[in-house]
Amino acid sequence: MSRRAKTICAILALPYLYVAYLWWEILSSERGLLTGDVIFYTLALLVLTPVVMVIAGGTAFVSARRNTKASLAQHDYAGAAKSGGCAYYGLRALISGGLLLAGMVWWVLDTPEPGRDRLGRICEESRNGSSVRCRPDPERKKSALDQANEKRQQDWWR
Repeated sequence: MSRRAKTICAILALPYLYVAYLWWEILSSERGLLTGDVIFYTLALLVLTPVVMVIAGGTAFVSARRNTKASLAQHDYAGAAKSGGCAYYGLRALISGGLLLAGMVWWVLDTPEPGRDRLGRICEESRNGSSVRCRPDPERKKSALDQANEKRQQDWWR
């Protein structure tokens, strides 16, 4: 990887190192004080992890691919193998980060069918609109045989 790519990846890792330090400080001290800031930083970085994976993986992949081509042109096969391995892991991070990001976007932007909640229940408003009642959908209800099979499997695992 080039110096610029290593710098970009190091800058992306700094917030994670800071939060790891905060958690280490909390867990290792006798009076560890867990504040709302630490929880917020942790959750924010957890949500941003796929974005960081895409950026770091893309940077590593592009840089390593460029270095692999340059090493092969100079007949430096050891350098090409090293860069090729970095490109492989960069591509894996890029793909997995992209899939995680797509899953998170789908989960956030998913909208239920009109007249239903996210659990698939049928929801109806009262006449004056002051309350909403949700009831199970009779068409989506499991048959008695399916319910008995589920109960038998649950009892078997206990």
